[in-house]
Amino acid sequence: MPARHPGAKVLALLLLAGGLMGAPSPLGLAAYAPLVLAALALAPGSLGHLLQLLRRLRWVFLFIVLFHGWFSPGRPLIPGAGAWAPSLSGLGYALELVIVVTLMAGLGAVLVRSTVGPDLAAGIVWVLRPLKGLGVPVERFGRRLAWTVDRVDPVFRETARVRDALKVRLPVRGRWVARLQREASTARLVLRRAREAADRNAEALFLRAAVVSAPVRPLTPADWGLLGGAFSWALAMALAGQLGLGTGSG
Repeated sequence: MPARHPGAKVLALLLLAGGLMGAPSPLGLAAYAPLVLAALALAPGSLGHLLQLLRRLRWVFLFIVLFHGWFSPGRPLIPGAGAWAPSLSGLGYALELVIVVTLMAGLGAVLVRSTVGPDLAAGIVWVLRPLKGLGVPVERFGRRLAWTVDRVDPVFRETARVRDALKVRLPVRGRWVARLQREASTARLVLRRAREAADRNAEALFLRAAVVSAPVRPLTPADWGLLGGAFSWALAMALAGQLGLGTGSG
């Protein structure tokens, strides 16, 4: 499959994300699920990346459930439990938010795994190009974004290696204090190695080599089809929300 225009991919994701935010529940969310699953299947490595993202978001999900479940008015889940029980409406809204965040994370995983760092930055700059007239340094932002995306996976791999080494040298027996100490040691070692390996000249060369500009080739019919499909889908979700198809719990 020919590579899609990176700007078209970024703009399509924004359109889909906008439609997802206004999707009626549960109908709209159910309609988005197969779309995201199909996109994950077409982008190798994106499903594993999504699972990593969800693992890092688990505390955010817990906060969403606790906040909306226990601090939203409504009929309690357990009659007679009073304030100790979460409300049914709050739990329903929390579930909606968790699904929305999961689907958006899936779209983001597809974009990141199907687009190399410089192309991703170029696509974002292409979308933000109108802001350049307002004095926004979009190229500079794009170069820094490209360098950041390029360094994320190496940092995670280095962190995993350091943590595994510390597990051998500093075994723990289930004590929270010892586990926190090991995580702190991992962070210190990773930061120290990052400082030792930092080469400002190499970074500057990378930033100059990854000069981000709007992609020179025009949008192809396939790119226009991608944008048209994303826009149509988002518009359909917005119209369904206006017509009240599906009832949200929030």
